[in-house]
Amino acid sequence: MLLSGGIESSTLLHMRHGQDELHPVFIDYGQRAGQEEFRAAQQQCARLGLQLKKLDMAQTGHDFREGQNTKLHVPLPHRNLIALSLGLSYATQISAGWLMLALNLEDTLAYPSASTAFIAKFQDMANVLGSVEIATPLAALSKAQIIRQGMALGMDYTQTYSCLLGYPLHCGQCPQCLHRREAFRQAGEQEPADFYRA
Repeated sequence: MLLSGGIESSTLLHMRHGQDELHPVFIDYGQRAGQEEFRAAQQQCARLGLQLKKLDMAQTGHDFREGQNTKLHVPLPHRNLIALSLGLSYATQISAGWLMLALNLEDTLAYPSASTAFIAKFQDMANVLGSVEIATPLAALSKAQIIRQGMALGMDYTQTYSCLLGYPLHCGQCPQCLHRREAFRQAGEQEPADFYRA
């Protein structure tokens, strides 16, 4: 399972815990928030007694960033292509039958490398290479619906990380923080008053 420490992947981890033999994987591709994302992913795994595998692609991300006029928070274009490729390789190495990716409904509509068409094409490629199935169990659910399911499981979402900027405290103003705030509002759930910097 690809684990970023965010709302969706952390919720999926808790949903599948006890049902599958889980091998959570965190990919550091030089993203600005990588350190905080990894910390959050570690917290989720520790809570469930799982070992987190880290795949380090940080230097590749830094190499891409050198050629960018604007330093992007996420330096690698089509990051899901890279994440899925690494995940597929790791799943093959450990003889896993499934590779799980925690996309939500909004993701599948907003990003080409998260679309259902892309995932289907990637599955076709995976079928040529072996028998690993690509699973996106949350793809029909909105972020708010996922939060409701996580709350029903007793999840502590203060231990997840969403901010693009990588501060220990969420900035509250970047696109990901705004999406997070709106999803909690739609879910009818309150985050702690001091969760955001602004």
